[in-house]
Amino acid sequence: MNNMDENELKKIFEALRAAGWEPMLCDTPVPYYDNAVMCGVPADVGDVVEDEVRMMPKEFLSMQPEFMVKVQGDSMRDAGIVEGDVVKVVTQVQAADGDIVLAVVNGEVTVKTYCEDEEGQPWLVPQNADYSAFPLRGGDRVWIIGVVKQVVKQAPRIKYRSCIQLINKAKEQHPVVVSPMQVGRAIRGVAPMVEVARQWFAVYRAMVDASVVGEDDFEGFCTLVSDEVPRHGHLPVRDELQRMATLSFAKPVRRWDAENAPVRGKRFNDYLKIARYMEQLLREG
Repeated sequence: MNNMDENELKKIFEALRAAGWEPMLCDTPVPYYDNAVMCGVPADVGDVVEDEVRMMPKEFLSMQPEFMVKVQGDSMRDAGIVEGDVVKVVTQVQAADGDIVLAVVNGEVTVKTYCEDEEGQPWLVPQNADYSAFPLRGGDRVWIIGVVKQVVKQAPRIKYRSCIQLINKAKEQHPVVVSPMQVGRAIRGVAPMVEVARQWFAVYRAMVDASVVGEDDFEGFCTLVSDEVPRHGHLPVRDELQRMATLSFAKPVRRWDAENAPVRGKRFNDYLKIARYMEQLLREG
């Protein structure tokens, strides 16, 4: 990928601002520590810098020293901090009730919420009901390293199957509107592929999926085909089509299953090929 020049970046920022976004340039280095700190049982943060720095927008930075560290565990889950997140910690800041802090307790480091009770007793409080809060007692060696000011999350990669499920749901809710002229053109286009009357079922199912004909409207479908290709040697017959609407063929084409269909092998592939070609013709208009 080529490096972006200043003018290209400026245009992108202008487009984002016009759309209501607030883009910021990551141009300021912040130390990043790879040793994970626990959102659960405290652990040693270590002092090894992994990448030396992570670049951040200067608008996000304060006057106090700060650094970034990766967390693990799930005790801060309900605060939106989960394993793998990176927190930006600002040091030399006095913690107040409700602040999320990076603290050292008896030599071990943890991320928790700081809070003082009615008697002034300070506590470190997890944000997950599976964990218990614990008091910071006088005998403990406690050091509040800093206050968490930002949580940086890695963008997840969404599973393909989840996307397809949502796409298919949207298609069912908002089917593509197909005009009668488009339907006629599609029927004429797919007709040469149909070699036996029962294969019209594949065309019928594709038209049902596109909301061109109603479910179980075999009679209406047969009339449409007869009007468009009256001289076709193998016109559809209502009873024959109805008998094909079984097993996976009773479902949308995308859910047809070669192992659970009324036809097998090459014949199944022929039906599927016809149905998909009809879908293509209906989309293309």
